[in-house]
Amino acid sequence: MTRENPAWGHRRIQGELARLGYAIAASTVWEILHAAGIGPAPRRAGPILRQVLAAQAHAIIACGFLVANTTTPHNYSSGHVTQ
Repeated sequence: MTRENPAWGHRRIQGELARLGYAIAASTVWEILHAAGIGPAPRRAGPILRQVLAAQAHAIIACGFLVANTTTPHNYSSGHVTQ
C-alpha cells in the first residue's frame, strides 16, 4: 500500500486495512514500515495559522458581553456581535 500511495502515513494505512477487515494497530503498521526502511509520509505543505487568519479576517466575528452594575436591585446586561 505504501509503495502505491507514498503520501499515506501509518494511520491512513491502518484505517484502510481496518476498512478491508484487518484489525491491526497503527503502531504495528508504523513498526512494520520502520523495519522495512520506509520513512514517514511527507508533510503536507499548507498555509500556516497566520496565513489562514489573514485570509479569513473578513469573516472572523468578535463577540462581547457587558454587565452594568447599578444601585438598584436590577443589573443591566448587553450582548453584541460585530463582524
